[in-house]
Amino acid sequence: MVTERSISLDGKTCTAVISDEPEALLAAKAAGRAVVGVEREGEDIWDIKGIPYVIPDIEDATDELLELVIRRHLGLPWNICRTSRLLIRELTADDAGYIPEEEYGPQEAIFRSGETLELYRRNQYGFYEYGTWALVRREDQVLVGLAGVSNPRLAGEMEDCLDSLGQSVPWLELGYHIFLPYRQLGYCAEAVSAIAGYSHEVLQVRLCALIRRENQASRRVAEGLGMTCLMETDIQSFEGQLLYGESPV
Repeated sequence: MVTERSISLDGKTCTAVISDEPEALLAAKAAGRAVVGVEREGEDIWDIKGIPYVIPDIEDATDELLELVIRRHLGLPWNICRTSRLLIRELTADDAGYIPEEEYGPQEAIFRSGETLELYRRNQYGFYEYGTWALVRREDQVLVGLAGVSNPRLAGEMEDCLDSLGQSVPWLELGYHIFLPYRQLGYCAEAVSAIAGYSHEVLQVRLCALIRRENQASRRVAEGLGMTCLMETDIQSFEGQLLYGESPV
């Protein structure tokens, strides 16, 4: 079975090839086309490099999925969600020029170079389907900050603390940063509330956050989401850090 489906994307008609035939998919991909694989019942045929999206049935090829596949294929950002004032979307290489260098340390250098940001976009979003996202003010398309979710990198005792809560769903770590000119305008609370909803409904995860003890503003944001402080650590590399987490459901 080989078929094609078209959708409208940013005013243009874009097409994806959908098939349960590996040869047809690889040929279409080699020709520079977006592809979606469909499983064949009882056949283990999907150990194929380069076909990242495989669905159980043709009925699962929704317009939303096709838009995601085509955006990935074209290198276009996926829109995570919208709030009354913000568009939360994946980062692009062009965003690097709008991220203030003075607001981040060496570990965030990846976001200030178009080249490294493009690598991040391909590897992070393409593999995990989540990461750090752009917070864009809808009225004028200004980048006001960054926020998103990532795999937790916690001290062992913090991981044990989360495990002790007995959650049946995985944890992701919530992070957020509003650039200095746009603070105290409510953007952070607006963004993280939407991201929390997306994380629960789409990613099906619970959220934790690692916050420095003295960062009262970030603590208030976490508490506004219903997070509570679970523990503080005195381990050297995490000294003065508080672990916040959502309550068990």
